[in-house]
Amino acid sequence: MTSRFRSLLTALVVLAVPLPALAAPGGTATMTGSASATIITPISIVATAPLSFGVMARPTAAGTVTVSTAGAVSTTGGMVGNTAIAQGSSGPQAGKFRVTGDPGRQFFVTLPAAATVTRSGGSMTITLFTVGALTGSPVGTLDIAVGGTLAVGAAQPIGTYNGTYQVTASYN
Repeated sequence: MTSRFRSLLTALVVLAVPLPALAAPGGTATMTGSASATIITPISIVATAPLSFGVMARPTAAGTVTVSTAGAVSTTGGMVGNTAIAQGSSGPQAGKFRVTGDPGRQFFVTLPAAATVTRSGGSMTITLFTVGALTGSPVGTLDIAVGGTLAVGAAQPIGTYNGTYQVTASYN
């Protein structure tokens, strides 16, 4: 083995053995990052009063009864002039809900496109749901009112119609 070949073999062995990496001066930097987490009050919504279209006489022509978020009633078609709507203790009223959540946090309300009230042998559809202005305190509790329009058919079967609809409150 010649000395030149031995030097080449020694160089190859040195290259094959892993050596610790040596950083050049100024070649490393470390920074501390920050992390955080916030727990908020879960949002909740409860119904406090039902949406009621009141007591009405059966029409001979189809029409609608609208209850505004303030509880005002308007009618169209065969329901125009139906004086029975505002009578009795079962008068019309807006639906009421109470939303509770994190104080100062914004939320939005989602209303259904339609809902159905039924009785044996009949049904009616509620559409055009609306939500009124939010009222309440800055401590995380707000009340909302919901109105809608009830489609009453010609010669609608007599009886009490009941149903449900969903109102969703979600944080922005």
